[in-house]
Amino acid sequence: MTRPARSGQHTRRSTLASDAYPLTSAQEAFGLARPFLDGRLLLASDFDGTLSQLGPDPWAAAIIPAAQRALRRLAARPDVHVAFISGRTAVDLASRARVGGVSYHGDHGAERADARRGFRVATLAVIREPADPAAAAMAERLKVEVPQVVDEPWLVLEDKGPALTFHFRAAPDIDAARTRVSAVADAVDPTGVLFRAGGRRAYEMRPAGATTKADALACLIDEHAPDGVLMLGDDRHDAGAFDALRAARSAGRIRGLAVAVAGHADVTHDVAAHADLVLAGPREAARFLALVASHRSRT
Repeated sequence: MTRPARSGQHTRRSTLASDAYPLTSAQEAFGLARPFLDGRLLLASDFDGTLSQLGPDPWAAAIIPAAQRALRRLAARPDVHVAFISGRTAVDLASRARVGGVSYHGDHGAERADARRGFRVATLAVIREPADPAAAAMAERLKVEVPQVVDEPWLVLEDKGPALTFHFRAAPDIDAARTRVSAVADAVDPTGVLFRAGGRRAYEMRPAGATTKADALACLIDEHAPDGVLMLGDDRHDAGAFDALRAARSAGRIRGLAVAVAGHADVTHDVAAHADLVLAGPREAARFLALVASHRSRT
């Protein structure tokens, strides 16, 4: 992990993962971002585990109010673009974030909805990239057949059209649940029509070649030509977006920070290694966003 040298930077160790890594405070993170906050700014963020606390029920996720207030203030600025990039669908994401004047990128960027200020979720126009018919047909099979075999109260199906995610956050044995779900999914789709992805507590299946968070962030950088970029996230999909940010920075196209959020034990060192700094959790991320919003309101 790149560790920006700064006098007095905290180096307390996280106990959230087996591989410890240093944590940075919201105030310190703001200090590192301060040099590029006055120009055109792109602020992109994941949702679950970043702006919302992770819990056993994925449908109970709610944005931290302080983060919502900060993002609403930032989205009102004409020289700031706020983008949510999440594995959730764009509609589900918008219904939970409730921030207008932003773009919602669902299913890691395979969907996009631009929400004006004062929008209503029911009126959002969602654009989805086309999917191979064979992939879409396989997704429909999996949505029916996997829950029939894994008939457990802890299995939660997230339907994203030609993509899907099986969540098992509440399973008594996470590793056993993942093994069981993946075995059934592999039996239904033995040739790998759908690409397997996801973290330890979810099994995600997507069409091969579907847009990733890295693709989505790279497109946003091209679209908005920002002077500075902030990307916040907590999982391996976000690590790809961190790499996209750092590549654009290395090429001299932007200034920016890749900010990992350690809100759960599943935030491992291999995610943090792609980031410039690590915040202690979603509440610390909200404090950081509040500092950024307060700064922009004064300029």
